[in-house]
Amino acid sequence: MRRKSIIALFLFFLSIFLYTQYPRLLKNRPYPVARPQHPIEEHVYGGLPGRDSILVRNGYVLAYDPVRRVPSWVAYHITPDYLNTPDREGKYARFRADAEVQNPVDPDDYTRSGYHRGHLAPFFAMGGDRDRDGQYASDGDKEDAETVFQANRMSNIAPQHPRFNGSGGLWYDLETWVREELVKGQGREVWVFAGCIFGPGEHREIGPGEDIWVPPMFFKIVVLRGPSADRPVVLAFLFPHQSAAHKQKGERTFPYFLVSVDVIEALTGLDFFTGLDAEDEIEAVDTWANWVSSVEGRP
Repeated sequence: MRRKSIIALFLFFLSIFLYTQYPRLLKNRPYPVARPQHPIEEHVYGGLPGRDSILVRNGYVLAYDPVRRVPSWVAYHITPDYLNTPDREGKYARFRADAEVQNPVDPDDYTRSGYHRGHLAPFFAMGGDRDRDGQYASDGDKEDAETVFQANRMSNIAPQHPRFNGSGGLWYDLETWVREELVKGQGREVWVFAGCIFGPGEHREIGPGEDIWVPPMFFKIVVLRGPSADRPVVLAFLFPHQSAAHKQKGERTFPYFLVSVDVIEALTGLDFFTGLDAEDEIEAVDTWANWVSSVEGRP
């Protein structure tokens, strides 16, 4: 009888401790306790935009075009933790052919082409403790290191002019703004669709076989949390693939390339946000209005 009383008393005090301290213990854990989402659920906001055969990576979802030998589109999600990438040097700087795609590109195919190997899903958003074990790629975590390696697979690469992909270029400036201002500066999470656009006219091809198509245009759709999951804030950018920066030093020009999602759909044949009830309304709006109201804060 005395033993049962002791056990009951122990359980009573244990329940009090757990009730009062367990929320604090969870709050102070160094990493989230929720199970990771499936990559498609995490990275693709509002539904897959096409019926392409897709590749599912840890840090992004991609549709590859084996004829043009570039990505058709990619989708990825960024949180502040995902910016914790290892230094881009040594093994983390090497590009790799992707044996999982048909007609893969070799990194050397770009050598002396005059074009950068341009990431569609950016290297500097492929970090983080994705498997939530408290370790990062820089700590030797193999699964998180694989996420970083996947960023440099050539299936995630398209030819980009150095002044488009490099400092001061439209692609570089938008990518940097999303990373530094939205995610790092404001602590927001962001979803992005990015891809190549080809028209019916002439285009350049590079590589030893001159069969890697150079996109004349690129698009990027940036998605932020809105009033509800069905009504996100969307910024849709349509960029001509310029060989020069076309701007004065310190000037920010990428907002001038905002369009509606409908415009990008008309040029690509993709269909975004099919899983949202407000799809038609989201896609029809000129997203410059979203920039003015949600980014600049003007009425």
